[in-house]
Amino acid sequence: MGFWAKVEQEREYQGLSRKELAFRANIAYQGIGLGLERNSMPGADTALKIAKVLDVPIEYLLDSEQLAIQSDGKDRLQNEALKMRDIELYKKNQIIIESLEKLPLSVKEPIVQMIKKLAANIN
Repeated sequence: MGFWAKVEQEREYQGLSRKELAFRANIAYQGIGLGLERNSMPGADTALKIAKVLDVPIEYLLDSEQLAIQSDGKDRLQNEALKMRDIELYKKNQIIIESLEKLPLSVKEPIVQMIKKLAANIN
């Protein structure tokens, strides 16, 4: 997934319009659509502004190829991909995780065990 596709995904997740993102990042509104259409990479300053507005690490918005170019080895690329996956999973399940963490251990533990058993049966 390219930079702009990640931006679009995160923007939608956060409930921001393209216009709002462009305004907050102080970039041209049309640039977002053009970036998606062309699957291009913005300049570093624009990428940093967008990452700041979305409150995500710049690495999260970069795709695998871009990380490979910047990385100094296969291990770093794999670690970054795992970090991005973990961030996406956390954001997707944030409300559930936070609710579960508020429960007393005696209630939380059986729920966690049930989830683990269900997940094992699916795989």
